[in-house]
Amino acid sequence: MSPVSMFPLPELMLWRDPITRSGEECMAVDEVLLEWQGPSIMRCYVWQVPTVTYGFFDCEEEARRIFDNSTLHYVRRWTGGGIVDHRFDIPFTLVLRKQDGAERPASSVLYRVIHGALAQVMHDCGVEGIMLSHDAPHGGRACFTSPVESDLVSPNGCKLAGGGQRRSKNGILHQGSIQNCCLPQGWDILLAKKLTRNVKISNNPEPFSGFQQKVHELTQCKYLTPEWQRGGHRRPVGG
Repeated sequence: MSPVSMFPLPELMLWRDPITRSGEECMAVDEVLLEWQGPSIMRCYVWQVPTVTYGFFDCEEEARRIFDNSTLHYVRRWTGGGIVDHRFDIPFTLVLRKQDGAERPASSVLYRVIHGALAQVMHDCGVEGIMLSHDAPHGGRACFTSPVESDLVSPNGCKLAGGGQRRSKNGILHQGSIQNCCLPQGWDILLAKKLTRNVKISNNPEPFSGFQQKVHELTQCKYLTPEWQRGGHRRPVGG
């Protein structure tokens, strides 16, 4: 069986989240989406305030050291990866369900598939994105100064796209960030169509009933707590 046998997806909901949310709420939204029993979903959104996120195994002190700015808001992610300045990015989330009879690709394979589709979209939009075949020289914990294998970079080596992942029994979460380029309106539809033959678009504030209440509760009890921000959870939750 092919390691990417889950593609093309039988269905993908493209959810253009109309609510501008805090960093903590954005993290809660993605976790709730992963635990939802619905179809695979691609979420596109905007940040409420200038935000820096740091990976599950990083710390706020390091994020503040690298991006030292009193106007920034710092949030710990549920996924891995480095420290990301989101002030000028195009963020998106992919939640991929385990399909009956389909093999779930390894993280490295899935990362390559998603970025391969994104590279095609960029090319169609006039942006040349090259997928790295190996890690670039280490540039520290700032994600967009340290491209790794299967990241997208411009011809001059500037990083264009990266992401972090998390797995649970319900599926796979990919939190992506696109930077250092401009994509036209509708790029999200183009990417969705690279992953499925059946795209359903939603602009509703709630993708399912009771969604916002679940997000509010998770934001309050997890992502806003000092324990979470300090890295008090030593093992990944739900992975």
